[in-house]
Amino acid sequence: MTDDIATGARLVEIELPNGATGLVRVREFDGSGARKVGWEDRFDFTGVAETLEGVADALRTSLSRARPNKVTVELGVELAIKSGKLTGLLVEGEGKGALNVTLEWEGEH
Repeated sequence: MTDDIATGARLVEIELPNGATGLVRVREFDGSGARKVGWEDRFDFTGVAETLEGVADALRTSLSRARPNKVTVELGVELAIKSGKLTGLLVEGEGKGALNVTLEWEGEH
């Protein structure tokens, strides 16, 4: 694992729901401070997936009355470690909102 002292980020191993392993850059979120990590540290991606599912469900529910033909969603998610677990944080990128939604209707609605 590598640490980036300037940003407080480090590279950690994650286990995806399908059992695959990946590496992601994360930062400590809960102010727990730096701690020594080893190659055996692995985080479960389930918390991040649940964050994404929650956002998707909320959007689906709120868009059900508008009934667009097409929806495009851009979501800024930063990966962080909170209370020892990997989590997804909705973030702003380049001065834009954390969530950009485009709705399209075809023909008469």
